[in-house]
Amino acid sequence: MAAKNTVGTNKTHSGRFQQVVVLAGCLAFACAGTEARANAISNGTFATYTGTLSGTAGGGLNTQDDDGSGGSLTKWTITNVSGSQGLAFLYLSGNQGSTSTSGVGITQYGRFGAFSMYDPGNVAGSGGAIPNTSPGGGNFIVADGASGYNVAIYEAVTGLTQGATYAVSFWYAAAQQSGFSGNTTEGWQVSLHGSAQTTQVAANGTTIQDTPTQAIIPGAGTPGLANGSFQAWAQDTLYFTATSSNQVLTFLSMGTPGGQPPLDLLSDVTLNVVTPEPASLALSGSGIASLIAILWFRRNRIRNSSAPVKNL
Repeated sequence: MAAKNTVGTNKTHSGRFQQVVVLAGCLAFACAGTEARANAISNGTFATYTGTLSGTAGGGLNTQDDDGSGGSLTKWTITNVSGSQGLAFLYLSGNQGSTSTSGVGITQYGRFGAFSMYDPGNVAGSGGAIPNTSPGGGNFIVADGASGYNVAIYEAVTGLTQGATYAVSFWYAAAQQSGFSGNTTEGWQVSLHGSAQTTQVAANGTTIQDTPTQAIIPGAGTPGLANGSFQAWAQDTLYFTATSSNQVLTFLSMGTPGGQPPLDLLSDVTLNVVTPEPASLALSGSGIASLIAILWFRRNRIRNSSAPVKNL
């Protein structure tokens, strides 16, 4: 009896086997990455709050020793830094330009009364440098960064995996309080600790990190914000390693000098794991191994059933 030619068949089975193994690997990594897409921050867009704001466009936020007449962000706590008289506002999405004063934003009311930011280019509410919404299309926070008036904004985060790396992403911008003059510097100090950070310290690059240095002021040769201007929104992502399952994410407003109030803007905060958690790795690894074993067994069975018959 003539031997059966199985070369083409075996090539087909081999090619299909390789394709299935690659597909299995992709599916396993996709399953392992499901946890990585889960944002651990609640109300990162500052969409929900309690209490009473001073107007339809927003208003002052309560801090540690405030009178309690302002608003409070859901899930977040705002407190003073090192005994400061913290000043912070929630700006709601909508027109940010003053309809009565050119080059100035809308008026808010907080613990020290009327407050507004410079808004270069605004004429009669036409809108200037300050966008009407955060980059995500919602609300944003404005906080004084000067020593004596700065704040710590923090949220307790649970369900973290010790040793896993987490990415904290957010949008930030810089401005200056209207009615003052002089160049300023602004920035946020971000930390992931076992407790809230309420004192400004030197960043260590791991558990405490600062936002990048601002652009160079034209004509000054130093980083910062030129008098009466607005620094556009920029996104930053900082990486932290969780040291326990329960930690506190803190944004501490910073800026200089105190006499020309520097303002820090913040919006759209997320916290996502970027290294697969051990349980996910074990699950995906065992799944791949089991699937490859099954496919290998089936492939060999097909080979044996297709083997050429010897001539008698």
